[in-house]
Amino acid sequence: MTLKESIKEFQSYLGKNDSIVDLNHKHLADKILLHWGYQEFYPFIQKLLINDKDRKRSGFSVEVMTELHELSEIHRRLFPKKSSGK
Repeated sequence: MTLKESIKEFQSYLGKNDSIVDLNHKHLADKILLHWGYQEFYPFIQKLLINDKDRKRSGFSVEVMTELHELSEIHRRLFPKKSSGK
């Protein structure tokens, strides 16, 4: 199942557009869904969003980063207690 199919708020955000994460980063979409709704989502998504100079990787496109940020915001709205460590 894709992020767009699984998360109705993300589907609303994308509208008729497809998710680039779903299309081009299936392994990443699967991991996001695995962590969705759990406290572990926050450190996982932060590692993706923050550029760590010690790690050598090319990074994501602006479009992917935008989707990851939106997913992070949706998760924060849906699971506010989990974001504060409660």
